[in-house]
Amino acid sequence: MAGLPIDHIGILVPDLEEAIARWSSATGYRFSPIARYRTNRYIDHSDATPHFHDTRISFSFESSPRIELLEVTGTGTHGPSELGVHHLGFMNVENPAGRMQELASFGIEEDGRVLDEADNVLLCFTERSALDGVRLEFVSPLPAPTIADDGSALWRDPATGRNSLWGPPPDVPAEAAVAEER
Repeated sequence: MAGLPIDHIGILVPDLEEAIARWSSATGYRFSPIARYRTNRYIDHSDATPHFHDTRISFSFESSPRIELLEVTGTGTHGPSELGVHHLGFMNVENPAGRMQELASFGIEEDGRVLDEADNVLLCFTERSALDGVRLEFVSPLPAPTIADDGSALWRDPATGRNSLWGPPPDVPAEAAVAEER
């Protein structure tokens, strides 16, 4: 398999607002408004059955790969014991579960999966210890369960079907810039 480009580096932090201020000062990067990756269908080592997961997130605008800041939540893959560099994120992976099966043949196990309502895999994380304390995250091209920090809908890009933490680009007409209600 050819190597995939790293889209982002996920860093788990105890306080998202404080981390955005600190990382902005240190790098000069702008960060998106805070959003939430919220699902009732997360599976990890803390609970092998689909359960609620609500992670507050913010992405840098500049840089490639981008920086994703994630706030600690729960006791599993995003719990307090996981602070620091959390994962390398790969986007638009057509078959995240298939990629995890390939990695399992090398002894790299899964620890984190999000399913949509039709049981499609939206993303998978590798187990942390398999790759020197850093997970890999494989994200499908399907729409993610992201919402604004206040719970409202985010603008959805009609070309990709994905929510945007940044809102519509400046050249999008106002009538097309309204967040899609779910």
